Amino acid sequence: MLKFNFMKKILFILSVFALISIYAQSKKIVFGYLPSWEIIDTANLKIDYETITHISPFSFQANPDGSIKFIDYWTSKWNPIFAKARAKNIKIIISLTNFNPDELKTILNSSSVTSTMIDNIIKILKDNSLDGINIDFEGLYDEDKGAPMNSFMNQLYTKTKSADSKYEISIALPSINFRNKWNYTYLSTYSDYVIVMAYDYYGSWSEFTAPTSPLDGLNFTIKRSIESDYANIVAFDPSKVVLALPFYGNAWRTNSEDPFASVKPYSDTASFNNYITPTYFQEIPFLPPFTQRIFNDQTKSTWYKFVDGDYIIQNWIDDEYSLELKMDYAITKNLGGIGIWALGYDGIRPELRNLIKSKFNPTHVAIEDIIPTDFKLYQNYPNPFNGSTVIKYYLPKESFIKIEIFNSIGELVQSLYNSFQNAGLHELVFDGENFSSGVYFYKISSPTFSETKKLEMLK
Repeated sequence: MLKFNFMKKILFILSVFALISIYAQSKKIVFGYLPSWEIIDTANLKIDYETITHISPFSFQANPDGSIKFIDYWTSKWNPIFAKARAKNIKIIISLTNFNPDELKTILNSSSVTSTMIDNIIKILKDNSLDGINIDFEGLYDEDKGAPMNSFMNQLYTKTKSADSKYEISIALPSINFRNKWNYTYLSTYSDYVIVMAYDYYGSWSEFTAPTSPLDGLNFTIKRSIESDYANIVAFDPSKVVLALPFYGNAWRTNSEDPFASVKPYSDTASFNNYITPTYFQEIPFLPPFTQRIFNDQTKSTWYKFVDGDYIIQNWIDDEYSLELKMDYAITKNLGGIGIWALGYDGIRPELRNLIKSKFNPTHVAIEDIIPTDFKLYQNYPNPFNGSTVIKYYLPKESFIKIEIFNSIGELVQSLYNSFQNAGLHELVFDGENFSSGVYFYKISSPTFSETKKLEMLK
């Protein structure tokens, strides 16, 4: 009997660990971008709402006067998609884009334009019962990637969260921080998560064949992004990093069957812009007869080759096998989840959707027994910090709480919060611009709980 009871306990413990593992998977983000051009023919649009946690209509356009151009087909074709998403508790996060550096300079450097745009963002979210916004500003001048972009995200985060703390604020960022002009760590402070666009490492500007999203083995890879460019964020809070993966690839024209071969343009006018032609995952079965599939162990990527007249076409496109390695890497690094560029690019093929289900199980229902039941104060992020830092805490029930900042000799220097707050996970931003460098302490207190942690400011 004693042995039997012991085995029952072991089985119970193992089952709890299994449930915790499933619960941890379920908390991962699966962020699917849905471009407007993919919904033109909604009858043939295949979206598996069981595989995603977020859907992002791509895209709304940010205008240099602060106005916002609505996405195409709003709302005629989008409402049925949103209804299905809401039925599955999928969050709807609009994507706001601008790829014009001159317009972005105006948006980011004019206080009136910035204020108008943020007001318009909040209005769109409220009027359409949306869950948040993803900022995708690309092609910025170097001088606008630092302080102007930081200030915009600071204001967007602060003002939008004040309107409704449940709104999710995120930003899509380049995989490589060329010339170190971006401050990824600062931007993550004013985002619920950052989306690493882990594709286009190699493309129309490259003079040799290569995968659009190599895991390893070349100068620019996913591993370099996560372990170098985004290393500070990953070290402090990897859940803030979402690794966006491509459901597409590139076909290169060459005279060689070897990988990384020199590229030939697709027309007589030599131009980087015609060194590639895009290929989508759904098109793989329709590659020409006698196409050879090859796995490149150096980059952990799949590619295909076939003869086309006098040339050899090398088609580097991830399939379910190479994408699985990238998803496993995101899981190993305990990242916040994955992104998909883009929904619809897999057509009716189920392989990628099945892969996501097996890795992230987005439709899992939370298990009440393992939800936290105690107050918890997390370490601020980033720490040490320069300028501002995020303080995160968990309340198991509605409580009257105080969040206070003290200097190194115990003097109260700032009160961040002093009121009732609902149960759940919360975060506040401590702006230390007016404080000198040094060690400070932050304290959460309620009638039944208090905890203090140390933070350090470096200027």
